[in-house]
Amino acid sequence: MSKTQYHPLSILLHWLVLALIIAAFVAIELKGQFPKGSEPRELCKSIHGLFGQLIFIAMVLRLIVRFVYGVPKPLHPKPLFASLAKAMHWLMYALLLISPIFGMLYFQYGGKEIHFFGLAWPQLVTPNPEMKKLVEEIHEFLGNSLYFLIGFHALAGLWQHYILKDDTLRRMLKKSKAHA
Repeated sequence: MSKTQYHPLSILLHWLVLALIIAAFVAIELKGQFPKGSEPRELCKSIHGLFGQLIFIAMVLRLIVRFVYGVPKPLHPKPLFASLAKAMHWLMYALLLISPIFGMLYFQYGGKEIHFFGLAWPQLVTPNPEMKKLVEEIHEFLGNSLYFLIGFHALAGLWQHYILKDDTLRRMLKKSKAHA
């Protein structure tokens, strides 16, 4: 694979993770439209949890692909911007891996089984209402942090595309003009 292009699996997983994040955010925001304890509200939480598990799996795969195939070098390698971009990417990767773990802990501390396409995860923690509340707050904080980071990531991509006029965004869309 060329050092100027992302591997096609990297591109696929990038956009798949984005779609899963949007679906997870929509499900959890929709939850607020229903009364506490209602069946639709619980369904929204379950759907959100399923998308969280899929995000975790997709992120693990994405990191494997990244380690196996690497990533292209920055087009404008100004040390400060390159360092900030790298830090932001690794922070997003960490949040996208850690947040689903806290989501699973939330369900388990609440004494609820977690299902993944018909299979139940083993109960890893003892139900505990105080811990449920704590991990819920952490999970919510991580999710809100992701709103900010994803927005900043998108703005940075648009800035590179429209202001710097480089191929960074095109490389993630697989439409490079082959400048590099």
